[in-house]
Amino acid sequence: MSGFTHLAEVGSTNDLLLARAEALPDGHWVITDRQTAGRGRRGRVWNDGAGNFMGSVLVKATGQVQQLSFVATLALHDALSALTGQPARFALKWPNDVLLDGTKCSGILLERVGEALVIGMGVNLAHHPDGTERPATSLAAAGLAVPTPAALLDELAAALSHWRETWAAHGFAPIRAAWTARAAGIGARIVARLGSESPEGLFTGLADDGALLMQLDDGTTRAIHAGEVFAL
Repeated sequence: MSGFTHLAEVGSTNDLLLARAEALPDGHWVITDRQTAGRGRRGRVWNDGAGNFMGSVLVKATGQVQQLSFVATLALHDALSALTGQPARFALKWPNDVLLDGTKCSGILLERVGEALVIGMGVNLAHHPDGTERPATSLAAAGLAVPTPAALLDELAAALSHWRETWAAHGFAPIRAAWTARAAGIGARIVARLGSESPEGLFTGLADDGALLMQLDDGTTRAIHAGEVFAL
C-alpha cells in the first residue's frame, strides 16, 4: 500500500481523490468513518454508515483500465472471504457487486480524472440500509464476525495489489477466469434491464472485454456491456 489517509468525516472519498489525483501517488487510499455525500452507481446515494467500510483508492495505470472494475471486485471478495473464513457465502454479481448469501453487501464505483482512475468501495460491515431498491445485507446481519474497517483495508489493499499485478502481467484472461469462478448464477436464467428493453436468457459468463454473455432463447448469444442484471 502506497499510503492512506484516514478521515473522521468527508463528503465523498472518491471526490477527495479525484481532486488530488495529480499530487498523490498510485495506490493511495482514503478511508472515512463518516461520508455525507457518497454515491453509488447510476447516481444512487451511498452515505454514512458508522462501522462500515467507506474508502477509495487512486490507480494510475494504462491500457484497458475499465477492466480494473473486475480486479477490484475480486480483491474485495477475497478480502472478505479471508477475514470471515466463509468464502462459500460470498459471490460476485456482474458488473461489480459482492453478494453475501445471495444479497448485496457492497458496491464499487469507478471514476476517471485525466489519466488517473479512482475506485470507490463501500462495504456493509456493521449494518445495512433498509428500503433500498434491491435488498441489502451486512456481515453483522448475516451472523458473521464484523472486522474493523482498518482490518478490511489491510486485507483489501494486499488483495488489490495481487490482482493488479496479475492483470498488468497477464492481461484480462486470468481475471476473467477468477471472476467467473466466484460468480453467482452461471448457467441460471437472468434478465437484463437496459432501459428500452429487458432481454432474458441464460448467464453463460464473461466476454474477453468483460461484457456479460447471455444465451437468448433462440440460441444466439448477446453481449451486455452496460445495464443491470437480475436473477429470474
